[in-house]
Amino acid sequence: MMQFSVVIPTRNRPQALAACLASFARLDYPAGAWEIIVVNDGGDGSLLTAVPTHLHHTLPLKWIDAPHAGPAAARNRGAAAATFATLAFTDDDCCVAPDWLHQFAQGLAQTGVDGLGGSWVNPQPENVAMRASHFLIEFMYGYLRDAANNNLMLVSNNVAYRRAAFTAVGGFNETFPLAAGEDMELGYRLAAHGYRQQHWPAARVWHHHNLSRWGHVRQQFRYGRGGHFFLQAVAELAQKGFCIQPGSAQNFYLALGQSVRQQREPWSFSALIAVAQAAYRLGQFYQRQLSRLAVLGSS
Repeated sequence: MMQFSVVIPTRNRPQALAACLASFARLDYPAGAWEIIVVNDGGDGSLLTAVPTHLHHTLPLKWIDAPHAGPAAARNRGAAAATFATLAFTDDDCCVAPDWLHQFAQGLAQTGVDGLGGSWVNPQPENVAMRASHFLIEFMYGYLRDAANNNLMLVSNNVAYRRAAFTAVGGFNETFPLAAGEDMELGYRLAAHGYRQQHWPAARVWHHHNLSRWGHVRQQFRYGRGGHFFLQAVAELAQKGFCIQPGSAQNFYLALGQSVRQQREPWSFSALIAVAQAAYRLGQFYQRQLSRLAVLGSS
């Protein structure tokens, strides 16, 4: 029986966390074969009291209070406190399916890979921004693959890793100042070191992100800022002799445009995807200029 340590970073979202933990009360996995490690990333101390008392008594719950350092550091803190040999990560705005860990156990056993990324159920199918967000993630899973058909990105809100592989490469990159791009960077770093990763759609979570159109555009701007640090990290890998490189922007947008045309969506969906991608590139440019100014200011 595969055993899991589930790590959930959180910060000042008590209602979301309570809903997330309530989904684990419905988890269908043998007792004693899993634990939950909630890492409070410098949030309000009252966060723990927001979790219903019965969940404290029924869930195998560990609680870690940590100084605010971002979700990458919080995930690493949780992984360091893990008891079991397999790590699973989700976020406090996600609710897991009852068979979530069964699916990860089955997927890891069948594929033999070191990392496995699940899929997302959109709880608001009428929300075009939520549809656009989930479409982009699924597109990236299909697009970002190496020559051996390894996935190069596993999204951190629904992923499982063999702890030995995760630890061997140092976990999530804590130098990323934003909650953006650090999961993609970890995927490239794992692949560069010879570890294998795949997509396992049967491991599902409901992602209660409640995005507006403007929220989706702002999110992609932030992801673009994270993309700047991702490209820097990939360049550093190349300097060390690891040659996995992101594909060209031209090929990416050709593939993205083709995929968008295959969706049975209104024009507003395509327009939102286009605006959001422009925001991503603007975020990259903005962060590049900030980094240059920071270097000039320190010289």
